Amino acid sequence: TLQHLADGRVDLMMGRGNTGPVYPWFGQDIRRGIDLAKENYALLRRLWREDVVDWEGTFRTPLQAFTSTPRPLDGVPPFVWHGSIRSPEIAEQAAFYGDGFFHNNIFWPADHTRRMVRLYRRRYAHHGHGTEEQAIVGLGGQVFMRKNSQDAVRAFRPYFDNAPVYGHGPSLEEFTEQTPLTVGSPQQVIERTLSFRESVGDYQRQLFLMDHAGLPLKTVLEQLDLLGEEVVPVLRREFARGRPADVPDAPTHPSLRAAREVSAA
Repeated sequence: TLQHLADGRVDLMMGRGNTGPVYPWFGQDIRRGIDLAKENYALLRRLWREDVVDWEGTFRTPLQAFTSTPRPLDGVPPFVWHGSIRSPEIAEQAAFYGDGFFHNNIFWPADHTRRMVRLYRRRYAHHGHGTEEQAIVGLGGQVFMRKNSQDAVRAFRPYFDNAPVYGHGPSLEEFTEQTPLTVGSPQQVIERTLSFRESVGDYQRQLFLMDHAGLPLKTVLEQLDLLGEEVVPVLRREFARGRPADVPDAPTHPSLRAAREVSAA
């Protein structure tokens, strides 16, 4: 439905979740989260690609002669990103289907991110979807900005020190050194983000977590203004300039539709 409303301008990013208490809400067990994610996605792919589906699995009731509506726009399902922080099985799932792999690297050091993306790239090529360099990769990250770095650190530290997830742990300086968290000026955010390619190679999507650490809405909106006005235009230009010709952009609805028409011909 969203794909039709947005005229194809929608991707689907899936993550199995790492919050244990959520699973019982749906009658599930987080210890079976990987199997649940794999089975659910295998069913979703069939529902998108087959007009009539007979299906029986482990985690939900069977389907008999089931048709999912509305059908994908132009017969082309949305492009899918498999999001993960630490599960190599999800990287393998993305590689198996030739989908995108989104490594939400907000809490982990660069070495971990490098290993996860390398695994996905290697398996993407193994499954015959292209070269390792052509695999579709996205990264997470979080930032806090002010016009100059000293003001950014001063303003963000009280929130960081009491953040629900990473507060009362490593210092702000330790956390920014060990993870992608960048606290500073817009130029520092640009330089740090561009450096991610040193770990993972050229990649296609960069998402920023802006509403974090308990920041009030007014501050979040100010951050979004800085991101949109001073950071994103530069990153778009630099990423496009530095990407080799054989490394594709992330698929869009028009490009997927064109590929489908070529294969049909």
